[in-house]
Amino acid sequence: MAVMVGLYLARLYNYLLFHTLVELFAVLVAGGIFVIAWNARRFMANNYLLFVGIASLFVGVVDLLHALAYKGMAIFPGDDANLATQLWIGARYLQASALLVAPFFLKRTLQPRLTVGIYLGVVVLLLSAIFAGAFPVCFVEGSGLTPFKKGSEYLIVLFLGGALVGLRRAAAAFDRAVVTLLAAGIGLFIAAELAFTLYTDVYGIANLAGHFLKFAGFFLVYKAIIETALTRPYDLLFRELKAKQEEIETLNADLAARADELEEANCELEATLADLESANLELEATNRELESANLELEAFNYTVSHDLRTPLTGISGYCQLLTLPGLAVSNEEGKGFIFQISAAAERMNQMINSLLDFSRLTRGALHRSSVDLSQLAIDVAAELRLSTPARRGVFTIGPGLTADGDPKLLRVVLENLFGNAWKYSGKRDEAVIAFGRRPGAGEAVWFVRDNGAGFDMTKAAKMFAPFQRCHPGAEFSGSGIGLATVKRIVERHGGRIWAEGEPDKGATFYFTLG
Repeated sequence: MAVMVGLYLARLYNYLLFHTLVELFAVLVAGGIFVIAWNARRFMANNYLLFVGIASLFVGVVDLLHALAYKGMAIFPGDDANLATQLWIGARYLQASALLVAPFFLKRTLQPRLTVGIYLGVVVLLLSAIFAGAFPVCFVEGSGLTPFKKGSEYLIVLFLGGALVGLRRAAAAFDRAVVTLLAAGIGLFIAAELAFTLYTDVYGIANLAGHFLKFAGFFLVYKAIIETALTRPYDLLFRELKAKQEEIETLNADLAARADELEEANCELEATLADLESANLELEATNRELESANLELEAFNYTVSHDLRTPLTGISGYCQLLTLPGLAVSNEEGKGFIFQISAAAERMNQMINSLLDFSRLTRGALHRSSVDLSQLAIDVAAELRLSTPARRGVFTIGPGLTADGDPKLLRVVLENLFGNAWKYSGKRDEAVIAFGRRPGAGEAVWFVRDNGAGFDMTKAAKMFAPFQRCHPGAEFSGSGIGLATVKRIVERHGGRIWAEGEPDKGATFYFTLG
């Protein structure tokens, strides 16, 4: 604050003295940044500060020329406000562009001598253009700032805004206090540039305010870089080196504890290996039990197919003989009983066949390949039409539907789901059955939808269990094994199946294949 008061008193005494003091301070800060960055370049892990330091050297040179060319100094020929304003714009372009580009070199290689050469060439071209009269006019006596000068100030403000964003994104690479001071300094530079769009007199209030803001901005940059580098170098120049050193010290401190943990882990590993060996023995025993259970299941299948089917075949045969035309039967009632016996025997035979299919289809090995579900569905639909040609039905089958699975088992799935849809829509004038894939980029979900009898959702959970039905057998025939078979096949593929429906409004069966 005392410095600000001193500068204001200097302005009251002589504006040129005030202006020269402000600009010389900025030049000294810029030079100090270059000296620190250049001499520490071999030790810094990131090149942000080195790039800013090199650019600051040339910004300071142009700022010094700006101070010497200010109107009233009478050092350069002409002594008008345009030359100093042109040098000001040139210096600000150099400064703002450097701050904007610097984050790009945070983790990238920078060749210091090449960078110095490039900036030297740029500054030589800039000064040549200004002193040769090729640079656009920035100030006209009597009318003030030109559109080029104002437009340049706004463009510089945009550059500084981008630099502020880049600094925030690179904040992790710097000490928090350094980032805060640099960000505040850039903010003051932005305010200064905006102030320099308002003046018409180089000695006016807007110009004065802009120089105070510039001084304050460079003061914060001085605090952030020069003071921090001199008093707390590890917080600025060698921050990553300090972090690595602290990390190594922490690792060394933990090394002994980790060695003890490793020894303990080795003991636990030995115990785990012993447990694993025991588990393998148990697994072998379980496999033997499973093989035995499979043999028992095969024996059961044989019993069902042979011991039960044989007498049922005989019963069915005798019943057919008794119902031959011309055979004398005691009365019509007895003949009706014989028909009932024949029908019951046939139902039992169908049930046995369903059980055998259920066992066979859900126990064999899977042979996966790419399956054209659309073509399978078309084939199944054609077979249903041929089975009851008198029925009317519309099948909508999505094109190009493929899946990875066992073709034979997936055909059984579609035969059961399409067959149920065809059966339960039998009371409709026209069956409407659709097969497709539910929209969405996630898990593939296939569906079969019909306009049939539907079902009560309270019964949805049990319909996939063997011999469970949602409709009376007198209304719709069936063994109750079909959906259980479908569920087992889908689960063997690593998928799941569920259904949605409403009485008399159709049903939709969804399934996945893992």
